Amino acid sequence: MSIIGLKLRRFLARKFLPGARSAGVDEAPPNSDEQASSGHPRRVPIRVALAFTFGVIIAVIAAALILALESGRQNTIALAGNLSERIIDTIVDRTRFHLDPARDQSEFLAKLFRDGDIDPQDESASLSQLRAALAGIPQIAALAVIRTDLKQLRVERQGDNVVMRKIDMRTVPGLDEAFEMARSAGRPVWGELLWSDRLNQPLVNVRTPLWYEGAFLGILLTTVTVAELSRFLAESPAGSDVGAFILLGRNHVLAHAALAHNPQLFKRDKPLPEVSEIGDRVLASIWNPDPQAGAVPFAGSSKSHIVTVDGTSYVFIYRDISGYGDQPWMVGRYLPLDELGSEVRRLEFAAWLGLAAVLAAVAGAWLVGYAIGKPILRLARATSAIRTLDLTSARPLAGSHLRELDEAIRAYNALIAVLHWFETYVPRRLVKQLMAQGEQATALVERNVTVLFTDIVDFTSLAERLSASDAATFLNDHFRLLAACVEAEGGTIDKYIGDSLMAFWGAPELQLDHSALACRAAGAIAAAIVGDNRRRRGLGLPPVRIRIGIHAGPAVVGNIGVPGRINYTLVGDVVNTAQRIEEVAKECMTDDDEVVVLVSDVVFRSARSGCSALTVGQYVLRGRHEATNVFRLH
Repeated sequence: MSIIGLKLRRFLARKFLPGARSAGVDEAPPNSDEQASSGHPRRVPIRVALAFTFGVIIAVIAAALILALESGRQNTIALAGNLSERIIDTIVDRTRFHLDPARDQSEFLAKLFRDGDIDPQDESASLSQLRAALAGIPQIAALAVIRTDLKQLRVERQGDNVVMRKIDMRTVPGLDEAFEMARSAGRPVWGELLWSDRLNQPLVNVRTPLWYEGAFLGILLTTVTVAELSRFLAESPAGSDVGAFILLGRNHVLAHAALAHNPQLFKRDKPLPEVSEIGDRVLASIWNPDPQAGAVPFAGSSKSHIVTVDGTSYVFIYRDISGYGDQPWMVGRYLPLDELGSEVRRLEFAAWLGLAAVLAAVAGAWLVGYAIGKPILRLARATSAIRTLDLTSARPLAGSHLRELDEAIRAYNALIAVLHWFETYVPRRLVKQLMAQGEQATALVERNVTVLFTDIVDFTSLAERLSASDAATFLNDHFRLLAACVEAEGGTIDKYIGDSLMAFWGAPELQLDHSALACRAAGAIAAAIVGDNRRRRGLGLPPVRIRIGIHAGPAVVGNIGVPGRINYTLVGDVVNTAQRIEEVAKECMTDDDEVVVLVSDVVFRSARSGCSALTVGQYVLRGRHEATNVFRLH
């Protein structure tokens, strides 16, 4: 074996065959099982590593996105809650702003009576004072002093005019009870609704006890019409549409935009209309919440729920206020859910957008992992074929768009080209055996081997009729036939000498039946030559005739030579003897023989069960003194 073969063996042993050693080469790393047992970490596929890396990055991004979305959700809910609270606060404030001045004016007038600034006996002065008070509070519909002597001094609005009247109350029932309640309360009290025949609507009223010179004088009655309250509520910024309302209980409408302009909705026997009677389809559905809409998380301290009317979702926001009668009022407003939930929808859109970004990142990570992992896997599989010297499967690979991978693939493709050149000069099977056996395979050892020599009969005259290139082509085809037969039987081709071939069995791999293998290879060569000669005759070419000599014996096997020119070969008399036996075949070959195979008695005895032969006789081989028994295989 040449120095080229030795260098190839060292290179492959170091790169692709863990556990193999060669002369002058450091010990290769242990295999994966040895690594696992010696405490080294197991190797992780690059796809798994990339998936884990990208997974961590995506998880961090997703966590940050979730935190940002949750923070945004909380902020949005808080903002929406503040918005809903402001809506209700505005309606409540407007309601109180409309009604509380009436109470305050009553208290002011009651103080004037109590302090003696108004003399109840002077009815003209009392009426004038009431008129002045009425003028200062435009929402008040009427002011009336109802005295315990059952006389009433009344000032009320009639369109743009103010009318002052004195009314006899002796026919009005229930005044004693009203007087007693006012005396007991000792302060202004909002009473239950009163019906006004003249105005044809109910009145919100506050009743204030009057005292004069320490004696209970009667009641100051201050009234505000429901229509005026509805008008004021509808004209407020919070109630600029029909969405604002005030309910008395759950079903009776106390204030609504519809009541400001439709007095026919009021009836004496039913002062306040129900929610289903004012023509507002949304308000009529207030107590029919949509079970599929879920809760409204942004209503703050107020109550809220969602209803669906004609396919549109509305959110009701409402709050109870007390102090305007025995029964609390429900102040609220409804508005389209889209109006209040616009921020939430933007947040949801951001959430979906973020999710899409995460999914896109996952898909991108997978594609990147696939783009990186696939060529690496192809490269790993290809180099695995090189490890076993399966150069037929080790084909050039397509390049990669990734620079580092492309460089590795180009290096691999260059290595394939180099190895094909090595394959031309170095027996592949020999290299495999040397790699498998390691450093001891190239050490000089003595082995029993069988050597085979071939020679073409009269090659000189045959070559004279051929050009140099044709002669080289002929020899290449001839040796190709012979090499296939030798390698098929586990033999190693040592060298080509002109038109001769030398092969051996028994090294580097230990083969106990090396003589039988050599004889079978010789038989295969004979059959191949005979078959090829039939082809040559068909082409009008002369047949090829060869002689084969085989001998077995001890030889020194290993690296022979000097640095720069080392062969893995045999040294010993067995080589010369095999060549001499091949020369004896000249004497045994007739013109009709195409192949003659001669073996020594050592080979015949060793391979007796594997071949049949006829004795040729004893011959004193060239350069020897003792005769050798020679047999011819057939």
